[in-house]
Amino acid sequence: MNGGSCSLYIEGKGKVSVSIGGGPCMPSISFTGLHGHGAVGYNIARVCEKAAIRCALRSAGFDIPRASIRIDIDVSAHEFGHMCIENACAQGIAIASGQAEMPAGGRVSAVEIEIDGSTLGLEPIKDGIERGLDDLCDEKQAEADLVEGMADRDRQFEHKESRR
Repeated sequence: MNGGSCSLYIEGKGKVSVSIGGGPCMPSISFTGLHGHGAVGYNIARVCEKAAIRCALRSAGFDIPRASIRIDIDVSAHEFGHMCIENACAQGIAIASGQAEMPAGGRVSAVEIEIDGSTLGLEPIKDGIERGLDDLCDEKQAEADLVEGMADRDRQFEHKESRR
């Protein structure tokens, strides 16, 4: 996968920048710019959930890039709270990895992330890394056919061995 980057603006104010490393490495998500406290007084660096970002992306039909992902959160984004930031981060990952189109003006709404992916508001683009349910069903059927074929072969082998 080639590296990519994008910058999104939460409600036109808070900036979230996502960059994805192009070289092969251990998949990771790291945050920068989270040293301050949010509007409610909590430390945003401690509450941003990488798992929520991953779950929302997978549920919406996107793949998690197998690369190093660096997310830079501008101080102005802290007023929206960590859940809105997580939603923007998930959208940024999908866009920077080439799986979704950039929204108009690079602006995203300040909505809290849902792990079912419904708040992302992005559709996987064609020729992206999208894996549809039909493809997954075809894979599982092919796997089941392979296993069934191997079982038939094993039964035939056992039958031949028992005749000896």
